[in-house]
Amino acid sequence: MKQINEPKRVLFPNVKDGETFMVGGMEFIKFPANAAGVPVVAKNVLFRAAFGDNNNLAESNVLKELRERVLPEIINEVGEENVLTFKTDLTTWDGLKPYEGLESKISLVTMDFYRENVEIFDQYKADAWWWLATPDSAQPHCNPVWVLCVSPSGCIFLNDCIYDDIGVRPFLIFEPSIFGSSEE
Repeated sequence: MKQINEPKRVLFPNVKDGETFMVGGMEFIKFPANAAGVPVVAKNVLFRAAFGDNNNLAESNVLKELRERVLPEIINEVGEENVLTFKTDLTTWDGLKPYEGLESKISLVTMDFYRENVEIFDQYKADAWWWLATPDSAQPHCNPVWVLCVSPSGCIFLNDCIYDDIGVRPFLIFEPSIFGSSEE
């Protein structure tokens, strides 16, 4: 017996690029769709944490907390099929590639994504410093302890990965169909 695929349910029919919407009690910003899907970033810092023991997001405390605390709430509300797996580029600020890219359903914004979308981020400045996924550098240039972060004014700075008062704004990519189409 042949199964008929049900059409995907539109969860956010009227959200335009640069606007916010609620998921699991958290407010997210919708960014322009790309080949991977629709990027979304938490509007506010959801929690503060030390990045980890080094500047590799794949090994970080931040990623562990995102996967354990935030991702289940989002999946529960929108469905696992609507939260896409994507690759986060962990190239360092100075161009080194000591870490493999991270494949995950949740991550942090990279410096490149921040720069490409700074106009949208400027509309929703956080009231605290927040981590980026991008490491500053690594061996042989220096010890892998510095991670890029964004100040409340929107400037990119470095901070030591063990500093525990930096905010976390989760980054995810959603299935485009849950936002509906331009005709709706």
